[in-house]
Amino acid sequence: MSFLGKNISANLLSNVWLTALMLFLTPLYVRFLGVESYGLIGFYLSWIAIFGILDTGISATAVREIAWLAARPEEKEKIPALLLSLEVVYWGVVLILGVGILVGAWFFGASWFQAKDLPPELVRDALMLMAVSLVVQVPIGLYIGGLMGLQRQVECSGLLALFGTVRGFGAVIVLYLISPDIRVFFLWQIVACVLQTGVMRWLLLKRVRIDRYPARFSLGILRSVKAFAGGMILITALSIVITQMDKVILSRLVSLEVFGFYMLAWAVASGLSRVATPLMQAFNPRFTELVSRRDDEALAKQARLVSQLMSVLILPPAALILFFSKPILLAWIGNSAVAVGAWPILAVMVVGTALSACSYPALSILYSKKQLRPVVAVNFFSLIILLPLLILVVAHFGVMGAAFCWGLYGLTQYIAYQAYGLRGIPKTSLIPSILRDFVVPCVVSLVVAGMAWYWLSGVKERMATVVLLGLGLVVGWAAALLVCKDLLKIVMEKLIKN
Repeated sequence: MSFLGKNISANLLSNVWLTALMLFLTPLYVRFLGVESYGLIGFYLSWIAIFGILDTGISATAVREIAWLAARPEEKEKIPALLLSLEVVYWGVVLILGVGILVGAWFFGASWFQAKDLPPELVRDALMLMAVSLVVQVPIGLYIGGLMGLQRQVECSGLLALFGTVRGFGAVIVLYLISPDIRVFFLWQIVACVLQTGVMRWLLLKRVRIDRYPARFSLGILRSVKAFAGGMILITALSIVITQMDKVILSRLVSLEVFGFYMLAWAVASGLSRVATPLMQAFNPRFTELVSRRDDEALAKQARLVSQLMSVLILPPAALILFFSKPILLAWIGNSAVAVGAWPILAVMVVGTALSACSYPALSILYSKKQLRPVVAVNFFSLIILLPLLILVVAHFGVMGAAFCWGLYGLTQYIAYQAYGLRGIPKTSLIPSILRDFVVPCVVSLVVAGMAWYWLSGVKERMATVVLLGLGLVVGWAAALLVCKDLLKIVMEKLIKN
């Protein structure tokens, strides 16, 4: 349990640092480049998520299969061959997709966006550099998945924090020293991502002892994992269409400035996912191990613990963002026009993101059990209902319609995955689990945020707002922890022991 605690702490610290870094650097990007260029950065982030169709399928396969093999000493020698086989497929598909985006950017990039201040040629060049950056960045996910499967979360998290800092601060430095040009931003991303991919690959090959177990490409290994990998790719493809089509549709239908407002709101709301993701990365191998051992009692205990931990971490900041969207954006960006344009979008988007993040524990259990059909069903149902709805509401209500669709998708995810993921786990019932692990901490978080809004609504100073909101967040975390009895018990035991 102490080893798992180190993994969780390392992942959380890494992602909290990267989230703080993003929050610190985004105003600088907007200052150097302008809101329109930041809209292009947001478009780039959307394409990283779209490439996640491949990344999630193969990387999730790497995490699960390597964790499964590592738990069986007699099968560890299969890991290098598995890794090499996945790597060949991964890089091949990424290169093909990258060339396709590069060609599309050359022919259509100059006319895709409704830009007011950026020349069409600059937009085209930026999109072409974006395509190259995607090719060298996306494969990092495979090597991260391999390290996570080996439960090397501590060193992996350290490297992610290091290279994230290099990419972020390095971009600001080159924009300041060379030129405040979006093309310079993407050139730096290419350089930094090449370095990161090389280092992560070298480290993973060293950890799987490729010198002791020679790696060979194996069609047999690919056939053995194709069902899981194929299912993951299908699930991710459906999910990506739902979660990223709003950006694609909006980028075409609204001005680049308004799209920049939407992406700023998305950047803040997605910070919750940056907290939730490392938690699940730390617990995924543990869930797989318990499923492999058929230890249902331990699985039920871990599921309760992770669900409560997720609620405690996610719900208090989500509630504060809901109540204080405009002051947070104003304190963050320092531009009242940007804050006015983005805060209503953020207030809606944060609800959907919080619900989606709180669905991760149940979803992770389904992945560990290789129960992919329910996940496919949920995403397919969401696709046929939400995609037409998204197109309709964007046409009539613009960015706010897209934000409400995101909230509805988060609600659908949470309810469906709780129903499927908790089914069959002993001593675990759906309604009591939702009430205990989500509703109660949610109500407490909203009460604390509401009280903070009542007392702080008259505060106008930027620094005072930041300090008082930080205090409100600490109070919210403490209050949510107090009502999560299983998690509180473990925390108190740790404190007493230390």
